Amino acid sequence: MKLPIRLNALLEMIQSPYEHIWDCCCDHGYLGKAILTRDCSALVHFLDVVGPIILKLEQDLISSGADASRWQTHVADLMHLSLPKTDNKQLLIIAGVGGDLTVELVSAVLRNNPEAKLEFLLCPVRQLNKVRVEMDYLGLGLVAERLVKDAGRYYELIHISTSEPKRISPVGEQMWDLAEADHQEYLLQNIQHYQRMKGQQSSVAASAALAAYVAIKQ
Repeated sequence: MKLPIRLNALLEMIQSPYEHIWDCCCDHGYLGKAILTRDCSALVHFLDVVGPIILKLEQDLISSGADASRWQTHVADLMHLSLPKTDNKQLLIIAGVGGDLTVELVSAVLRNNPEAKLEFLLCPVRQLNKVRVEMDYLGLGLVAERLVKDAGRYYELIHISTSEPKRISPVGEQMWDLAEADHQEYLLQNIQHYQRMKGQQSSVAASAALAAYVAIKQ
């Protein structure tokens, strides 16, 4: 199956070797299935809190002939997940959920697994500025980031790590290419959004975000 642009971009960002890769809130498991087709040694975990989703996914994996030694399925809440004990890196992919929930999930994973070597690949659907600010506050560092447009909608893909020293910009840094019309359009959307927010309420956070986005344009 051909992946949507957003999921394919996430797949391309998975470069480092990992012992475990977690496709969290996996739904149909398209991204995890694509990872299984690659030549990598990682154990791929499909995790969702909804039992029927995981049951259907497990049946699909079995019927497709996917190597059973390379994947596991879990009906579990990421908020309470205890990760395998290992000295090697683990990658958790959290995509397609809102910004507030993304922050809650990452915070919970860090809290419940304080000694783990973790990386997160995030693709929130809202509140990108808030997610970035909170990830920086949690002490995570930037590995890479991309901006993609898929079916008329913009997505920020943010790869972060517990061991990376590079600070996470609240408005993105590496992802911008203002020679691209799509990037100019997305930047303008953000500037207009925070102009409206600043006009509707006196918010230090909105003012700071607006100033940061305007600075990119300049």
